[in-house]
Amino acid sequence: MKNQPYVLLCGLLIGLFFSLPLLAQTLTPEEIAKKAAAEKVKKLAYVKKYSWLAIEEMRRTGIPASIKLAQAIVESHSGTSILATEANNHFGLKCGKEWTGKTMFRMDDDRDAYGFLIESCFQAYTTIRESYVRHSDHLMNPGKMDRYGYLFALDVLDYRAWAEGLQKGGYSTNPIYAQILVQTIEELALHEFDLRALNEMNAGRN
Repeated sequence: MKNQPYVLLCGLLIGLFFSLPLLAQTLTPEEIAKKAAAEKVKKLAYVKKYSWLAIEEMRRTGIPASIKLAQAIVESHSGTSILATEANNHFGLKCGKEWTGKTMFRMDDDRDAYGFLIESCFQAYTTIRESYVRHSDHLMNPGKMDRYGYLFALDVLDYRAWAEGLQKGGYSTNPIYAQILVQTIEELALHEFDLRALNEMNAGRN
């Protein structure tokens, strides 16, 4: 019984050791709001810089600019991820069997035969514009018609259906990928770019 205080003290110290990192990560409501505001500023800066590319690709392929921008923001963390800054890959596209261009290897979600995580091969580009074009080509690839082909029959203004289709087609392993895309679009009013591009497309036909 004499050792009981010592044992209790050791238990408290061990508990404190493991709880301190968690306590350090706890943010106040004000800090959370400040962090969210900073993230939104970063997203808006990305949109301002690359919305023209999304509109250009929508006019070329029919892929909604809102979807294009939302995916780029989510996949590249608003252009700040290592893959985006070092490989100009803003959509997280992996190499696949057909890719013969430059590559970059990063840990992601690929596993070996034993279930251990291994490095994934990602496509690397010379320019960011190439990344946007490659993303469009990926969705329009005849070999992926069973996954994404029906998207092009959807209303170009129905970004929710597009987001759900991308998740259903397996673009991401995140189970709430569609929800994240829709939230991003609505938070940043990205659907306004769809209307702008559609008006430009209609004006060009007249």
